[in-house]
Amino acid sequence: MPERSVTSLTPPRLASLPVERHQLEFSSRSLVVVTDGPRLLRAWGSPTRPWVVGVEPHGGRWRIEAWGVGPREARAAVREMFSLDHPLEEFYRLVRREPALRGTESRFRGLRLPRDANLFEALLHSIVGQQLSVAAANALKRRLFERTEAFVTADGQAVPCVPRPDRLISLGPEGLRELGISRAKSRALSQLAADVERVEALVPALARATVRSAIDSLIELPGVGRWTAENALLRGIGRPDVFVAGDLGLRVALDKFGAIPRSAPESQARAWGARHYPGWGSYATLYLWRKLVAGRADASAG
Repeated sequence: MPERSVTSLTPPRLASLPVERHQLEFSSRSLVVVTDGPRLLRAWGSPTRPWVVGVEPHGGRWRIEAWGVGPREARAAVREMFSLDHPLEEFYRLVRREPALRGTESRFRGLRLPRDANLFEALLHSIVGQQLSVAAANALKRRLFERTEAFVTADGQAVPCVPRPDRLISLGPEGLRELGISRAKSRALSQLAADVERVEALVPALARATVRSAIDSLIELPGVGRWTAENALLRGIGRPDVFVAGDLGLRVALDKFGAIPRSAPESQARAWGARHYPGWGSYATLYLWRKLVAGRADASAG
């Protein structure tokens, strides 16, 4: 077993995770989070060398454990994982002025972008999830994780992670097809795995570029369109400024909350995001998703 390191950090005042862990439920990424009593365990690191980090509240601080890296890298991972460096109050000032999301700054107070471990992971999630419901995408991912034995063991726990690139390559497109993944997605995932080093090398440039330029870079990859690229920038790079205007759930939310009719063109939804949430499109997307899912849960409970 890898050597364990233990450290801690003081989170910003506005940080609800990992305490409000139900806020992870809206996301298919909950597949790769293990709850162990008060701890959240998550695989992190590079696509070829994942390791495990654990986080739990401890008074006013968070206790952090990591298996395979030292304290400094573990703290950096948690800061990335929960987007702790985003000045969330700036987003909330915009929310208080805009009717569709007004009130979510209290209802989901402290909710930050939950990040993926790397760009490869974000692209894999997005490619599998193209034009599928969350439930259907999760079913495919579970089969894929099981077939590739995609987990990392730490402290007696098997923590799921996305498959390592070499295991995707070993499966090949036909092996992926046997799991129910479409032919086009199987080819795209195989190519992503083969190009993993080149893909991860894009990260620094994608973090600095304009949103449009970053999207253009990603859609050069096989199987990556605008929706996939935007989701990858949001979750894999952690950019706060990506409004995923073509997402079906977001369009349903914009319609339901009186912002933009679902029948309106995507350009109109994109203009709405730019007008009301400049620089904070990712958070507008996240909070619209979360409000929609929470409303459905409330209706079911009622």
